Amino acid sequence: LKFDDYLSEWFPVNNGIGQGDPLSMICYLIYNSDLVEVAKGCIGNRQEEFALAFVDDTAYVVIAKTFEE
Repeated sequence: LKFDDYLSEWFPVNNGIGQGDPLSMICYLIYNSDLVEVAKGCIGNRQEEFALAFVDDTAYVVIAKTFEE
């Protein structure tokens, strides 16, 4: 995670499914598909939170003036 001068520490990911595994799309539908709806989208008249998803990948983009915001 990087935001202005903030850079988080690396952390290991010790579990998961191999790249290209047919099971990954099924698990995505069961566990992650609803996460796309977490992004609030428009706040007032500005789009400040975005969620993009394709097959078994999800990305979140948040626009704010400060990390705490």
